[in-house]
Amino acid sequence: MWALAHVIVLPLLYLPPLRMRRRGTEHLPRTGAVLLVCNHVSVADPLVLTAAARHRRTSMMAKAELFGNPFAAFLLRLQRAFPIRRGVGDVGAIRHALSLLDRGECLVVFPEGHVSRTGHMRRGHPGAGMFAQRPGVTVVPAVCWDTQLFRGPARVTFGPPVDVSDLTGTSRKARNREATDRIMTALCELAIAAGAPLQDPPVGPIRPKDLKRGFVDPDPVVLATASPSPR
Repeated sequence: MWALAHVIVLPLLYLPPLRMRRRGTEHLPRTGAVLLVCNHVSVADPLVLTAAARHRRTSMMAKAELFGNPFAAFLLRLQRAFPIRRGVGDVGAIRHALSLLDRGECLVVFPEGHVSRTGHMRRGHPGAGMFAQRPGVTVVPAVCWDTQLFRGPARVTFGPPVDVSDLTGTSRKARNREATDRIMTALCELAIAAGAPLQDPPVGPIRPKDLKRGFVDPDPVVLATASPSPR
């Protein structure tokens, strides 16, 4: 089913309205354990990202609410997605994700947890940093842009791997946060280069507004330092 979906669906993504374009695929290893981390600006991101990474069969962590719709659940499972119940410490989902990495597979994670309708990135959840520190894992950042417009061209850019091998945090929690902040910094740089709004890297502990769905207010410091938009 996965191969059939790529044969049928993949060519359609290069046509209107999405007109997918991809860059930096040389950064995505063809073998070995990979944590593929991505920003999140559209419900189309998972489909477009996995299609752009087509030389690797991916598995994806997705919020459990998406599996409530039978059709959506079918499409997600077609992409080897599995549910995670957020905010309750879903040990089963975390163990499954770790087992995928231990088997040398490619795991897709959206560290922000929600779609940002404005393109301003949220701070990442520390689980991404925990997965990134698994032995032998290559952490590859990727950004999707213009998928939110549904008129393309939707662009997917893969960046150089993020090194988290030299973390100095004194506790596991601190190291997870530091690894996640490095990931979010790399994602922010890639996103801005792709056309996202100028902003400071979204680093630091999760805030209440990072947990809200939809619109994300940019930080006041970003508004103060960002270049004015052309009129």
